[in-house]
Amino acid sequence: MSDSDHAIWSGWKLSPPKKSTSDGQEARRYQRACERYQRWKAILASLEQQVTGIMSGQRDIVMPDAVIAAAFDALHQQAPPSTLKITHNFLVKGLERGSQQLNWTVAIPSPLVTVDREPPAVTTESFAELHSWDELVEAHDAFPSAPGLIGHDLRKWLIGRWLFQLIREGAVLHKRHLEQVPDAFEKGVTLTNGAVFITLEEGAPLPIENDDDQAADDKASADQSSETPFEKEQRVCYRRLFLSPTSQLMLLRAYQETDSAWPRTAAKSRLPVAQCLMFYLKHIDDGASLKSISELLSMAYTASSFDKPPLLNHYASRANVAQSLRPSSWQRLTQRHVLTDTLADSSGNDVYLEFQTPAPSQAPPSDQLKQFRQLQRGLSSSLGGRATRHEAISNVETFLSISSRNGAMVTLLARWCLKLLQKGGRVKSKLAVSSVKRYLSAIGRSLVAQSSALDELQTASADQWEALYENVLNSVKPDVERATVQNRLCDFHHFLMDTIAAPSIDLEGVPGAKKRVDVNIVTPAEFRRAIDLIDDSTQPERFRTIQKLALILGYRLGLRRSECAGLLVRDVVYIEGSDTFPSELIIRANTYRRGKSYAATRRLPLWLLMPDEQAQLIAWVKRRQGETATQQINKQLLFCSSGSGYLLLDDKVLFQPVQTALRTVSGDPSLRYHHLRHSFVTFTLLRLLERSPCELLPTAWLRDDHGDIALPNINADISVLAGLAPQDRPSRKRLWQLALWAGHASPEETLSTYSHLLDWVLGHTTFRHYNPMLRLEHQLALLSFQTKTALTSWRNRRDLIGKTQASELLSHLQTEWQPFIADDLLKNAWRTYQPPAVNPLDNSLESSFNWPEATTIYQSLRLIEQQEARGEPLDKAIQQTAKRFALEEEPLRQWVANGERLMQRKTRRTNQQFSREANRYDRQRRVTSTHVYMPELYRCMAPPVKPNVLKETGQFFHRLLDWHQKEPSKAEESLTTLRNHIQRSTGHIVLPDADAINRVRELLRPLRCFQHTYLVVEVTVNAEAKRVKQHWSNATNIPHPRIELIPTPSPSGHTRYWYGNAHLKITRDSYKKAEQPLWEAVRFAAFMAMLVLGLCGDDAAGDDT
Repeated sequence: MSDSDHAIWSGWKLSPPKKSTSDGQEARRYQRACERYQRWKAILASLEQQVTGIMSGQRDIVMPDAVIAAAFDALHQQAPPSTLKITHNFLVKGLERGSQQLNWTVAIPSPLVTVDREPPAVTTESFAELHSWDELVEAHDAFPSAPGLIGHDLRKWLIGRWLFQLIREGAVLHKRHLEQVPDAFEKGVTLTNGAVFITLEEGAPLPIENDDDQAADDKASADQSSETPFEKEQRVCYRRLFLSPTSQLMLLRAYQETDSAWPRTAAKSRLPVAQCLMFYLKHIDDGASLKSISELLSMAYTASSFDKPPLLNHYASRANVAQSLRPSSWQRLTQRHVLTDTLADSSGNDVYLEFQTPAPSQAPPSDQLKQFRQLQRGLSSSLGGRATRHEAISNVETFLSISSRNGAMVTLLARWCLKLLQKGGRVKSKLAVSSVKRYLSAIGRSLVAQSSALDELQTASADQWEALYENVLNSVKPDVERATVQNRLCDFHHFLMDTIAAPSIDLEGVPGAKKRVDVNIVTPAEFRRAIDLIDDSTQPERFRTIQKLALILGYRLGLRRSECAGLLVRDVVYIEGSDTFPSELIIRANTYRRGKSYAATRRLPLWLLMPDEQAQLIAWVKRRQGETATQQINKQLLFCSSGSGYLLLDDKVLFQPVQTALRTVSGDPSLRYHHLRHSFVTFTLLRLLERSPCELLPTAWLRDDHGDIALPNINADISVLAGLAPQDRPSRKRLWQLALWAGHASPEETLSTYSHLLDWVLGHTTFRHYNPMLRLEHQLALLSFQTKTALTSWRNRRDLIGKTQASELLSHLQTEWQPFIADDLLKNAWRTYQPPAVNPLDNSLESSFNWPEATTIYQSLRLIEQQEARGEPLDKAIQQTAKRFALEEEPLRQWVANGERLMQRKTRRTNQQFSREANRYDRQRRVTSTHVYMPELYRCMAPPVKPNVLKETGQFFHRLLDWHQKEPSKAEESLTTLRNHIQRSTGHIVLPDADAINRVRELLRPLRCFQHTYLVVEVTVNAEAKRVKQHWSNATNIPHPRIELIPTPSPSGHTRYWYGNAHLKITRDSYKKAEQPLWEAVRFAAFMAMLVLGLCGDDAAGDDT
C-alpha cells in the first residue's frame, strides 16, 4: 500500500480492495473493485488540486461552489452510464460527512435516484389493433336501436351497450372494475352537484384468528353483522364512477327496463359482465372477432390515449390507485355535513395513567403461555356459553388479581383487553368480546413467547421493543395477516406508551408489512373550524399557538408528523422586511429525524402555499429567537416547551390535541394528523390540473362556515407562480412539482396513495368530451319512448327544437332518477355543524401542564441571575423575566425565594444537599456565560444534560405535581423525607429505617419507577445474610435479588442493629455504574417539585446523612 493510500480520509469510505481467494470469479471481482477504486481516487485527486486538504480530511475547509459544480459536471460527462449513479452518490455522501464531521462549508448536490422504467402501455402492435376498435366504435356511436329484442335479451343488450360506453369513454379500463359494476348497478346511483355516479366497492374481509375449537367464520360474520355503516367503511375500497351525459342516458334506459336488477342466469346468479358485452357487440357488428374482455380493454386503452391526459388514462386502467373518498368523507366535502354518534369515548385517555408494572414472574415461559390461555378462556367462557361484556370484564379483573402467577407481558395484555372492553379501540367506542379476543389472539401468544428474552419490560429501549415486534411479525406465516398483526401491535404499543411510559417507536417502518391506504381528507371548512376550536380552548397560550401552526403546516404544506415535530428554528428561511426574497421552509434531516428518503429533503415556498399564514409562522420564529440567551438558538427545535429547546414535544401536547380538534369538527373518529398530508396532495393536484380557476374545485367546497375561501391563491395560476407552464398549456412537470413538494422520488407514490379526487377529474373530463348533439333518431334510441310521435310530443312540451345536447335532455329527466337513487346508509348520522358546548381541548392538558416546564423555571431563574450580574435590581429582574417567559410575577418571586433556601440546605455534617461544592466559586461566570449549557445556579441545582434524561425529568416533574394534587399529604411526606436525607455528592440515600424507605419509594410509584430500586445494606462481617435480606424484604417489599449486603465501613465492624444500615439506590441498571440517568432525573424533578410547592423546610439543615 502506498503512502497516498494513507492520505485518504476515512470519511470517504474508500479503501484499497483486498483479494481473498484465487479463483476466477474472485479475480474478476477484485479487478472490478480495483478499477472502481482507482476511478474514485482519481476524482478525489482532481478535487485535491482545487481544494487542498479535501482528500486527507482537513477541518474547516471552504469549497467554492464553482469547484463543486465543475467536479460534478466533469463526472457526468466522463463516468460510464452504468456507474454514474454510484459514483455520484459516493461523492455526495463523502461531502455530507465532511460537512457534518469536519465542518466543511460546501454546497452539496442532491443524490441521484433512479426509478425503473415501465414498458410502454401503447405499442406499435396495439396501434395496429385499432382498426377493429374503430369499426366497433363507429357502429356504437350510430346509437342503433335494439333489433326486435324483448325481455331478458333486451335487458342484456341495454346493459351491454352501457358497459361498452363506459369502456369507449375510457372511464373503466380495468377488468376488476368491470366485475364490480353489477353490484354498483343494483345499489343505484348518487346525484351530487349536478353529477351522477355509481360507486364501485371492493371489500376487505375481517381478519380471522382460529385459536380454539369454535368456528372462526361464525365469529367474523357476527362481527360484520354488528358493524355500523361507518365501521364498514373502514374496510372497503371505493371508486366513484362519474358518468358522462351519454352514459347517463344509457344507464337510465337500462334502469327503466330492468328495474335496477342485473340480468340473471338460470341458476339465479348474476350474468357475467363479459356475456352482456359480447351479446351487445355481436348485434352491432357481426364480424367482431374479440376473444376476451382483456383484448377489448387493451384496444380501449390505446384509443383513449389519443384524447385523454396520460394521468387519467393511467388512473382508469389501474386498480387500487388513487382510491376514492369514503362515502362519509365525500358527504363532508360536498354537503358540509358532520357525523354524529361516531366519536369514541376519550374520557379515560388521561395524560398520565396510573399503572404499576408487576414484578416479573419467576415462572418459566411455558407457565406464562398457560396463563395466557387462561386469559383467553376468560374472554370466551361463562356458565351460559359465550361471555357477555360484563362477565368478560369480571373474568379479566379476577385474572389480574392473581398477580403472583402472571408475568409482566401477560399482565399488560390483560390490562389491554380490559381497556378495549371498557373504552374500545381506535374506531369503535365499544368492542364486542369476540373482537377483543381476536385482537388478543392476533399478537398475544407470540408476544408472551418472545418477551422472555427481555429482562424488564419497563426498562426496554426503543430498539428492544422494535426487535420484539419484528420477531412477532416474522412469526406470522400467511402474508395476508401481516398487516393485521402490525396494526394490533401498533394499538398495543400505544397502550404501553400511556401506561408504562414505553418509548415511542416507528412500527410502520418494519419492512415486508403490507399496508392498506388510509383514505380520508380534511375539508377546507373543517380546517378553519379546527383552528377556531384550538384558539377558543383554555389550553396554555403557548400550546395553542404551537398546535395551530402544526395544523397549518400539515394542511398547507403536507408535512409528515416527524417532519413537523423535528423542525428547527433555522429551517424557516426569510429576510425581515424583504419582499424580493421569498420565504421558505426547508425540510431536511437533523439530529431528531433522519428523513424517510433522499427525496424528503426539500424546500417549500411559504409565499406560494401558505401566503396568509406565513406571517404567523415568522412571528413564532421571532418569539423562539427571543426565548434563549444562548447562541445556539438556530439549532433548537421550532416547537418545544418553554426552556426546553432540545426536547421534542410529547404527542399529547402537539398532535393529539390537533387530532381531537379535527375529529370534533368533522365527527369522523378516524381522522389523523397524517390525513392533512392527504388533503394537501388531493387539493393541490386539482389546482395544478385546472385550466382555469375553480374549474375542478367548486367554490362551494372551498368556503368555510363564514363564506370565506379557505384555500390560498384561489384566483391565481399557481402553475405560473411555481415557475411552470400556464394553466392552459399541458405539462407533466406539474406532477413532478407536486411530488417534489410532497417529498417523493416520483409522482407514482404521490398520485397512487395520497390523491383521492382523480375520480372527480376523470368524470369532469368525460362529461366534457362525451356530451354530443343528438338527432331525433338518436334520442329515440336512448330514451324509453316507444314511438317517434311520443318523443316529439315530449320534446314539444319542453320547447326542445332540432338537435339537442345530451346534458340538456338530462336536465329534463332528473325526476326519472328517483326510483334508482342509492340508499344513504349514514342518512340518520348527519347534522349541521355547531361548535361544541364544551370544548374537548379545555381539559386535555389541565392536570399535567398547568405548571410551567421544569426547564422553563430553571431558565427563568438563570435569566434573573444573569440580569443581577449586570447590575439590575432583583425586583426589576423578576419583572423582566416574568414578561419574557409569560409567567406571573408573584409565583416567580416565591420560586426565587424557595430556590435560594433549598440551595443553602446542608446536612448536619455540613455537606451540601443540592449544591456542588466545587462549583460555588465559579458559579457567576458559568451563569452569565453564553457557552455553558445549563450550569448550577445560586437558586437552582443543575439539570441533567442529556436530552433523553432531561425529557424524562420533565415527565417526572409533572407526575409529581399531579400526585401532589391528588394526595397532597402523602406526596409532601415523601418529598420531605427525600429532602431531609438527600446528599448531592452521593448517588444514594441513607435512610434511618424501613418506614422512611417506604415513604421515598411511594414517591417513585407515580413516576412508574417503583421497582427500580436496590437496597445496599451495611452489615457486620458475621451477619446472617438470608435473615437480613428477609427482614428488609418483609419491611420494604423489595425482592431478595435487589438487596445486596456489604461489610460496614465502621472501624468497629459493628452496626447498631443486627439488620444493618440500608442505603436506597434508585437505578434501572447496576447501581455501581458511574452514570445513573434515572437518579439524576428523579433528583432534579423532586427538587423542582419542592421548589414550586414551597417544601423548603423550617430550617436550613437536613438530617444527618
